[in-house]
Amino acid sequence: MVPGSQRVDTSRLRSQRRGALQRSLRGARLSAVYVGVAALGCAGVAALGCAAQGTVPTSAPAAVGDQGKPAAPPRAVRVDPLSGGGLAQPAGLTALAAELARGMAALTAKGKPPPYFIEDEVYDRNEVVISASQGALVQSSSRRSRILDTDIRVGDYKLDSTHIIRSSEFDFSSVMGGHPAAVPLDDDDGALRTVAWGEVDRRYKDAAERYVKILTQRTLKVAEEDPSDDFSREKAVTYIGARADITVDVPTWETRVRELSGRFRGQAEILDSQVTLQVVSNTRWVLNTEGTLVQTGRNYVRVFAEASARADDGMELERFETFDAASFEALAGVPAMARAIDTMIADLKALRRAPLADPFIGPAILEGRAAGVFFHEIFGHRVEGHRQKNDEEGQTFAKKIGEPIMPSFISVYDDPTMERIGDVDLNGFYRFDDEGVAAQRMPLVDGGVLKGFLLSRSPTRGFRQSNGHGRRQEGRAVTSRQGNLVVEPKLAVPVAELRRRLREEARRQGKPYGLLFRDISGGFTNTARGGPQAFKVLPILVYRVWVDGRADELVRGADLVGTPLSALSRIMVASDDYQTFNGYCGAESGFVPVSATSPSLLVQQIEIERRDKGSDKPPILTPPPQESPPVRAPKEGTP
Repeated sequence: MVPGSQRVDTSRLRSQRRGALQRSLRGARLSAVYVGVAALGCAGVAALGCAAQGTVPTSAPAAVGDQGKPAAPPRAVRVDPLSGGGLAQPAGLTALAAELARGMAALTAKGKPPPYFIEDEVYDRNEVVISASQGALVQSSSRRSRILDTDIRVGDYKLDSTHIIRSSEFDFSSVMGGHPAAVPLDDDDGALRTVAWGEVDRRYKDAAERYVKILTQRTLKVAEEDPSDDFSREKAVTYIGARADITVDVPTWETRVRELSGRFRGQAEILDSQVTLQVVSNTRWVLNTEGTLVQTGRNYVRVFAEASARADDGMELERFETFDAASFEALAGVPAMARAIDTMIADLKALRRAPLADPFIGPAILEGRAAGVFFHEIFGHRVEGHRQKNDEEGQTFAKKIGEPIMPSFISVYDDPTMERIGDVDLNGFYRFDDEGVAAQRMPLVDGGVLKGFLLSRSPTRGFRQSNGHGRRQEGRAVTSRQGNLVVEPKLAVPVAELRRRLREEARRQGKPYGLLFRDISGGFTNTARGGPQAFKVLPILVYRVWVDGRADELVRGADLVGTPLSALSRIMVASDDYQTFNGYCGAESGFVPVSATSPSLLVQQIEIERRDKGSDKPPILTPPPQESPPVRAPKEGTP
């Protein structure tokens, strides 16, 4: 765990089934309620033992039937990355810049081989965590940390010390940047420079040794499929923005969190529950020997409620709700949180009595949040630029630029400059990435045709420059990652029409019902050649929508699985009811905040499989007697 960080139920995937997936080979996953910055053992992308049946088309066929009327794009607030700069440069940043220049000059003269690039990144993080269970406070803490990551490249822009070492073993050194260093909280010139000096010396020695290995290996291996350079040349930028700063009224929020968690009290069927407030202010410095000097600040406010139950057959059931914002003013009100908790309780009780889902292939509606995760997993990870040049990757879309990969009415882009969609603050917003490159909107699919990739400063075929998507968690090496992924159909139908078409398609396929996916906890995907090119999305609320018109039926124990090319080609129609999934995505470069926005989608064919239900019985003893605390109805407008 990074010094000064906190971890509160990091993954929410607590069952043995999900733990096994997390530990298998190399895992990428999206989780709604990851909290803290602890580095988990996920490096790369996990091999999942699942794949959809059927023939995968070489290109996306035209969608069947009428796709509706022209649809308006979501209402978005975008921020110019360079706006709001020009503030005074802090003394600590000045000290690090001076030491960076001194270190580069000395190593250029003495290093054999010398470095050609050095970057420092500092994370100054304040975090407040308040958590309660059953109406009682279980945590109230405040902590500040300052972390330094130093990256050094030996060689040149064409070939350098970060190049992947090809062998039968996974090259962990290519994604593990090394342990970050704790630096003084004060802008003490001598103390900051001393830590930075030690890190430059240590990282240089590692990089020089690795570079020699890379040069040796190139004489023993066949030529690589993608001969692109290792590093791109980017224009230096200077931006000094405001520091992150947010005030937390701790006593007031301790009371609110207690009261919200107290709504679970006295619910005998709920085995475990917790409500947590996490408030983070993170000020980041990025500076390098090319002349880039950046200070940005970002505040995060998150309230999440989690609860679990167990069915009589042993299946573990869970529900959670999260509320994310960049300020307390934008956070949902306490009444909305209370209603969400009451819904969670009702859902868990209903899930305990719901029938098990049967393995199924057929049509389904993915409501907005579920559709967002669906695209994040099956598409978003596969257009991250570094996956196009790594010979160990499946490279699903590496050579498909200009080709149709999904129906012609679908467009997709990733835009970290979006601060908000509708009334929702987006987790994936940032001004500059972790390489000091300004964030940019990147069109990925236009009218069903693949247009480009998410790029860090690692070029790939036909793409030589970064588009501001180089991201990482402290202590990891930068890779290209998603920020704010948006699925934007050009044509759409009303939600009611989507349900009518679901029944119609199920009837056409001879199915008694179609499926409706309402809520999800996250997902996994595999992009490496060593395993099936598969994804797994982890639903929580799944309903059978009967062809004969009877009421929807809740089912439990269904996991959505499949392969990307097949799944993308089977999108039939979209609605215009945009929803956003805010969460944290874990892959080679650690956990980073992301969002995925999509309207509801009708998919012609999806596959679900049964999840491991476990074998533990519900508790034998009844819960201890306790009085339910008086539950006050919060006044509307309570922040």
